[in-house]
Amino acid sequence: MISRRSRFSLAQLLEQQEPSIIITLISKHGGRISLEHGGVMHDLLDAVRGLDDRQVMDVLAEVIATASDLRFRVSPKNRFDARLADLTQCLALDGYSVVDKRLSQLDPSIADAAPIDDDLIDALKTSGINNSSEIIRKINDSAEAFRTTPPDYNASLVNARVALEALAVGVATDASAGVVPAPFNPGKWGEVLQYLRTSGEISVEEEKGLAGVFQLLSPGAHRPVALGIPEAQMTRLGRSFALNMCWFLLQNRLARRDR
Repeated sequence: MISRRSRFSLAQLLEQQEPSIIITLISKHGGRISLEHGGVMHDLLDAVRGLDDRQVMDVLAEVIATASDLRFRVSPKNRFDARLADLTQCLALDGYSVVDKRLSQLDPSIADAAPIDDDLIDALKTSGINNSSEIIRKINDSAEAFRTTPPDYNASLVNARVALEALAVGVATDASAGVVPAPFNPGKWGEVLQYLRTSGEISVEEEKGLAGVFQLLSPGAHRPVALGIPEAQMTRLGRSFALNMCWFLLQNRLARRDR
């Protein structure tokens, strides 16, 4: 599935086109759009948010296949190139690559999966975890580092690792509320994991999984060249591991609160 980030990037790209081109493209694939209310970008955002999964994939496929035609209609050309590059990187975060003017899944298993960034951020906002705003900021920083020109893949992984560490601390703090003195040092990852395990928050196997993902995200640990995997794909994979572990920790804590 396509994230909000990619939908908004698509709107930024299409905003450069003439209104007739925008209306035709969106309507062709079953979307609804009217460029009469709050301005082109406002109406475009409403339109791309309203597209269902199949519709947005079809619009994206056509945009990518006809990029040269869309680029021809924009001046200066570097404006179009910058927006297309941003859309390409946003799609890469969602697990899609652009090759030979076609959109392809990097991992077939993602087809029906909701974007982890969107679900995780939405859940964090209502979680009551005391450092949730900082965790959200690091998740977004990770995505922004991936999207910069040129991409800063190391920063993307570092920010994802910091988000995972911060959420583990937040969960441990939530689980130990009222315990004095605090049963762990929040600045020491090993102590945080140990407390989560000994308090029954996670199992031994889950502790090992969290420790392994944390190590994978450490600077230099992912070794994309040595593994023969492109750095962009290795970064997306590591980032996905981190955010899925964040999702597990958060949902596990929320479920325990309800018991």
